[in-house]
Amino acid sequence: MTFNEERKCRHCGSSEFDEATDYILLRKSKVSFVGSEKVYTFCISCGEIQSIRLTNPNVFKK
Repeated sequence: MTFNEERKCRHCGSSEFDEATDYILLRKSKVSFVGSEKVYTFCISCGEIQSIRLTNPNVFKK
């Protein structure tokens, strides 16, 4: 998808999206203190999630 190409929801065809996070860290293990928040891009019309990304994926690099 190019920058100027309009996104369409796979479920309802809407082009209105927003982002939100649940502020729960994705961590390597239960004892890990570092992690990364998940950011959800979703359709405002129907709630279909288009993508999930991490705010700091570098914490998982060895």
